[in-house]
Amino acid sequence: MIRRVLVTGATGLVGFEVYDRLRQRADLMGDVTVTGTSRRGSDLLPAVVKWHMGAEPPPVALAGPWDVVINTAADVRWSLRPDAARRANVDTVAALAPLVSPGTHVIHVSTAYAGGHRGDGSSPDLDDYRNSYEWSKAHAERLARELFPRLTVIRPALILGRRSDGRAARFSGLYTLVRGIATGAVPVVAADPQARFDLVPVDDLADLILAAMGDAAMGDAAMGDAVMGDAVMGDAAMGDAVMGDALPVSHALDVVMAALNGWRAARGHEPLQPPRIITPQRWNRFFVPFAREHLTIRQNRMLDLLSVFEPYLVSTVPLPVTHAVNGVDGCLRASVRYWASTNPRLAAMNPLPWRGDAAA
Repeated sequence: MIRRVLVTGATGLVGFEVYDRLRQRADLMGDVTVTGTSRRGSDLLPAVVKWHMGAEPPPVALAGPWDVVINTAADVRWSLRPDAARRANVDTVAALAPLVSPGTHVIHVSTAYAGGHRGDGSSPDLDDYRNSYEWSKAHAERLARELFPRLTVIRPALILGRRSDGRAARFSGLYTLVRGIATGAVPVVAADPQARFDLVPVDDLADLILAAMGDAAMGDAAMGDAVMGDAVMGDAAMGDAVMGDALPVSHALDVVMAALNGWRAARGHEPLQPPRIITPQRWNRFFVPFAREHLTIRQNRMLDLLSVFEPYLVSTVPLPVTHAVNGVDGCLRASVRYWASTNPRLAAMNPLPWRGDAAA
């Protein structure tokens, strides 16, 4: 019987959704205690303890035993220096060790891209991964397997808001691209024409996490031993199947533009022009080298920021998905609208054309 549940990163995108659902169920059941942690604490969420994981010992308020620990704490930025990524995503796993007893079920939220270039996440070499985020999450998985005897690793692809209303507690990953399009910071999208976006609604991810707890009283479904391993969420089916409902990049951009321009039209703003899609080869060989010297400092920084997306926009190889997610285009539309409503100043901007100024 599950009595005490700890959710780390309870104010983040995934943690908030999981914590919110568990608190609602705990309020109904009465005999389950749900506690959250956050680096900065929370004045809005009940029972969220301030804890800078990895940088300080666990507060007394988090003393065990815990029946379930759900670790969603992470820094998902793809451009972190390796030492910063290690502190944010590996040291935080080690910090859980004093709270975990032999009977504690640890559910660790990783990423579908933790396999890196090799596909298995076993390499400690940064060069075997697209970025420091993947590298640190693979390292975190290996450490979690060493430390925790009862472990479930869940690997979501790029995470969106909720299906129903697009709600998201934090905006990262794909939202960086949405913001860039809305503000005119994305002149083109360098992508393979056959590449696809693997996207996961955060509420679908929360459903899987709650099911992984293995208690029908707390989750919508008890998945038992089948979930006590690695679960990868994405849009694609496994095996020889094609990538299912994973959205082609061009279609995903069409959905983003339709949602943004629909939001703008309802408020009397002119529509935005969509960014062009060109191959990464053309972009890097012909455009970037000649454009750099004519762009502003801000524009050059934006090019550097957008470059971290490129590895995810050229891959045409399906993810090895064990839990498929379908019908994500509606969720993408709702997520973009929610972002726009939360960031109305950015969403309503009238971007200037990309013309550099050497003195800027």
